[in-house]
Amino acid sequence: PDLLVLDLDMPELNGIDLCRAVRTDQRFGQVPVLFLTGRTDAASVHQIFEAGADDYVSKPIAGPELTARIVNRLERVGHLRALAERDFLTGVSTRHKATVEIENHLAMSQRFGQSVSLALLDLDGFKQVNDRLGHAAGDAALRRLAELLAETFRGEDAVGRWGGEEFVVGMYGMARDDGVQRIAEVLERFRQEMFQGRDGSSAHVTFSAGVAEHPRDGEDLRDLLQVADDALYSAKAAGRNRVLPAGSRGDTALDRYDVVVVEDDPALAEVLIDSLRTRGYRTHWIDDGQEAVGALAGTPPSVSTALVVLDVDLPGLDGISVLRQMVRDDVLGDTRVIMLTARSGEIEVLEALELGALDHVAKPFSVPVLMQRIRRALRR
Repeated sequence: PDLLVLDLDMPELNGIDLCRAVRTDQRFGQVPVLFLTGRTDAASVHQIFEAGADDYVSKPIAGPELTARIVNRLERVGHLRALAERDFLTGVSTRHKATVEIENHLAMSQRFGQSVSLALLDLDGFKQVNDRLGHAAGDAALRRLAELLAETFRGEDAVGRWGGEEFVVGMYGMARDDGVQRIAEVLERFRQEMFQGRDGSSAHVTFSAGVAEHPRDGEDLRDLLQVADDALYSAKAAGRNRVLPAGSRGDTALDRYDVVVVEDDPALAEVLIDSLRTRGYRTHWIDDGQEAVGALAGTPPSVSTALVVLDVDLPGLDGISVLRQMVRDDVLGDTRVIMLTARSGEIEVLEALELGALDHVAKPFSVPVLMQRIRRALRR
C-alpha cells in the first residue's frame, strides 16, 4: 500500500500495536501511517508517534481535512519514491530499482517460459573523458546514453544505472542475439554524438557491453550478471566499442571468423567491419579477388569463416569467379555467401544464386538491412 490509515482504538489489536508490527516488517517499513483518534492528550499523541506514525487526525473527523492530509502524504510518498527509484543524474532506474525489475522478469520467465536477456554496458575510457573534457561533458555523455537506452527499450524492460559509468538493461522476452542487436543499435547511435569540453575541444564517446540470457547462461540474477560481466570484459579486451554475447572471447582469441568481407572500397569496408564488430562478430577484410581465392578456396581454405560478404566487382578476380572456385573446392558446405554488386543485371545475380550464394544485396544498400541479412544467414 502507499498509505496506511489506522484507528487508535480497535478490538483485539489496537492501532499502536499494529503500527509497531508494520514498522518491524521490511516490506512495509517505509509505508506512511496516518492515525485517526479521539484522544489528543500529550501522552496519547506521544504514544502514536513513538509507535512510528507519520501523522494523526483527531475525531470528529472533518472530511476536507482528512482528504488534504491523505493527499499530502500520497504526494510526498510519490516524490520520495521517485527520488529513491530514479537516478538523479540520468533519470533511469537506480541499481536497487533495476534489480527489483529484473528479478520480476526472471520470476515471470520461470512461470511463462520466456527468455530474459541482460546487458551490462560500460563507457570506454570514461576517466580519460572526464580528464580531457571535464566532468560536465562526462555527465552529458551519461545522460545521453541513458536517453538512448530509454528511447530504444520498451516500458516493460528495465534500464538502470548500475553505478558510475555502468548501465544495466533487462530485456524480457528477448533472446541473447536479439539483445546484442538492440544494444549494438544504441552503440551506433551513441558514438555519433559529439561531446564538448570546457576548453572548446570535443570528442566522441563509446561503450562496451556484454549480453547474457536466462536460462541459457544462468538461472538467477547473480549468475547472469557474472556471465554478462565476463562478456563485457572480453569486449574491452577485444578493442572496446563493441557488444559481445556471453561465451565470446573477442576477435583476438579465435582463429575462425564469423564474417569475411571481400570488398575493394576501403570506406565501405570500414563501415561494414565497424558495424559487424559492434555486434560482436569476428571479422576479416580482403580487398582483392585473387587474394580472396587464396584465402577462402583450397582444401582446406586458409581462412575459415561462417559467412562471406562478397562483392562482384573486385580487382584481381571478380566475385563470381571467386564464388565459382569456392564451389569447386566444396567450401560452401561450411560457408555461406552473400553477394554485393552495383550492377543491375539479373544474369550475374542468377548465376551467383545458382552457384550456391545464399543471398544478394544490390548497392547502394542500407547497412542495418545488410546487418539483418547477415544475422539471418548466420542463424541458418
